[in-house]
Amino acid sequence: MSHFLGIDLGTQSVKVIAYNEKGELKALSTREYPIISKQPGFAEQEPETWWEKTTEAIREVLSHLPSREIKGIGFSGQMHGAVFLDENLQPVYPAIIWADQRSKKQVAFIRETLKNDLAEIAGSTIATGFMAASVLWLKENLPQIYDKVRWILLPKDYLKVKMGLPPSTDVADASATLLFNIKRRKWSEKILDVLDINPDLLPPVYNSSEVIGEMAHTVKENLGLKGEGILVAGAGDQHCAALGNGIIHERETLLTIGTGGQIFTPLTRPRIDPKLRIHTFCHAVPGYWHLLGATLCAGLSLSWFKKSLLDSPSFSFDFKEMDEEARKIPPGCNELLFLPYLLGERTPYMDPSARGAFVNLHLTHQRAHFTRAIMEGVALSLKNAWEVFEELGVESERFVFSGGGSKSSLWRKILASVFREPLFTTTTREEAATGACILAMVGTGCFSSFEEAVNTMITYHTPTLPEPEWSEKYGLLFEKFKRLYDSLKEHFPKESG
Repeated sequence: MSHFLGIDLGTQSVKVIAYNEKGELKALSTREYPIISKQPGFAEQEPETWWEKTTEAIREVLSHLPSREIKGIGFSGQMHGAVFLDENLQPVYPAIIWADQRSKKQVAFIRETLKNDLAEIAGSTIATGFMAASVLWLKENLPQIYDKVRWILLPKDYLKVKMGLPPSTDVADASATLLFNIKRRKWSEKILDVLDINPDLLPPVYNSSEVIGEMAHTVKENLGLKGEGILVAGAGDQHCAALGNGIIHERETLLTIGTGGQIFTPLTRPRIDPKLRIHTFCHAVPGYWHLLGATLCAGLSLSWFKKSLLDSPSFSFDFKEMDEEARKIPPGCNELLFLPYLLGERTPYMDPSARGAFVNLHLTHQRAHFTRAIMEGVALSLKNAWEVFEELGVESERFVFSGGGSKSSLWRKILASVFREPLFTTTTREEAATGACILAMVGTGCFSSFEEAVNTMITYHTPTLPEPEWSEKYGLLFEKFKRLYDSLKEHFPKESG
């Protein structure tokens, strides 16, 4: 029996998952890698490290399969970033990923120069870490390196090149570069012209489940992989996570707490926020778009608190123990509020200079109060983003919660109570990698449609219900939370280039 691989190239790790033709999970492997920050505001990764870790994970997955026959491979990846290759398809500079903040000057220039075109063409405002801004930064600050660039790719697309294919990308991931016309589903000639970026540097664009070739024979031999090894174009990790959570239709909403936090809902027509507080991008499902709200530092806020403030060289705290401690604290944490703006913030402020804060500190607050306040602050931040969706007339009949945060029963209960809605979680392991696998299975004809794939592969646990008393408390805290950004904004550091 043939198998299918889904590869999710995330921010901190790559995950490879294998399903058989019946849609049954058969193997999973993960490999981690670091974010490199050579100076404040920089967030880079080495593309060759991605490939090295991906090959390790593929080999491990293959070792667990009864047959190494792989029919199709799909790709998911961290969005927005830029990989710079020369004419020999070799990196000329480290990949600048989505968390990078060096391009504030370029972001200001793009916003001022393109103005209304950002909404009309790209469906979104620009932010640091987006490909458009990172490309301009490299062009302006390291012209001798930029002159060597022949191809500019999104992160996951580098893996396809290493598998022997010419450069390519897909409509979903490309739409989050801010160089793309989301309505026409092609690179924007106007934006590229205004920014003086040669369109020949960008790869051909395909639908996410479209077959683009087969893995090179030499790569198959190196990996020990047999079978056709058909490659499909893939999509961004948010699109694939939506697929892996069964989110393919309107009135369905995905809430994610991973490294960052996101709200995702599909659309049958592009709906753009005139204030550009959220993003409108193309979905991986043909004929669909989606809204995306983002808080940059969700699970990363809790990880930062643990690693930077709690852990020591001789002792490391356990997330499960922290969760159990926080469970004993009443909702609202005795008025302790947390703003999760440790990397600036996207929705609804689009402000890279925003900063995190604990507010209402008191001597009675202990470690567990801080842990729970972080969880509540992230949930309130996602609620703050959801209000923009509601302003645009978006309604949802089902909320699905995913990401590492969804593994915490406390975080599930907090988020359900903040949103005042039942929260579903899937039985799926590694939703984004599973979504990438769904792309491969639909693209190669294993399933006739996304509906068939989702109905076969995605099931849900009993939903987590909101706690009425918690909801009442969070309703009051939310009004305070929303006012804090404006109250503290004047104290945030000023933007600089």
